[in-house]
Amino acid sequence: MSDLKLSIRNTVLGRRRALSAESRKEKSEEIVDCLLGIRAFKEAATIGTYLPLKSEVDVSALLRLNSSQKCFTAPRTLPNFEMSFHHISTSDDLETGLGNVQQPRENARRVPIASIDLFLVPLAACDKQGNRLGFGKGYYDRALKQAPGYKLGVGFRCQLVDCVPIESHDIPLNGFVSEEGLIQFESIL
Repeated sequence: MSDLKLSIRNTVLGRRRALSAESRKEKSEEIVDCLLGIRAFKEAATIGTYLPLKSEVDVSALLRLNSSQKCFTAPRTLPNFEMSFHHISTSDDLETGLGNVQQPRENARRVPIASIDLFLVPLAACDKQGNRLGFGKGYYDRALKQAPGYKLGVGFRCQLVDCVPIESHDIPLNGFVSEEGLIQFESIL
């Protein structure tokens, strides 16, 4: 199964990388606008976001929202392939963590995963049943295993595929948002 996952991951990430920087910027802005209108986002007090890598959807504009309305957290990667979530704002200094990922500093206030209402989850691919294909290390699957919050995959439309092979440890998503809008996966709501 890992060969199939690798093949899908490489194909979809190739499509994502093929988008021009201008196209990614425009589509990212459309996705952020869409997020602002989603009920799960409107109702969430604490949101687990991510700091985009390379060609990922850039949701960093969300951090400029009125901080009295939302508390944003971002993950720190830990050496044991786990993550912890920490408070983040636009004024925070970041540091580079494992895998060259930008993350909150270690002294940033840690936020219990159970208190996060909405997780914005980056991905390599997502299928139409809510199965997520990540980047192969399982960080998000481990973190989201015990998380009660709404799990929303964030990606470009070119990252939506018909089928993603799943394994017992894979955590399904509640929804997927792209520049074309929100898809909710009713089978897991």
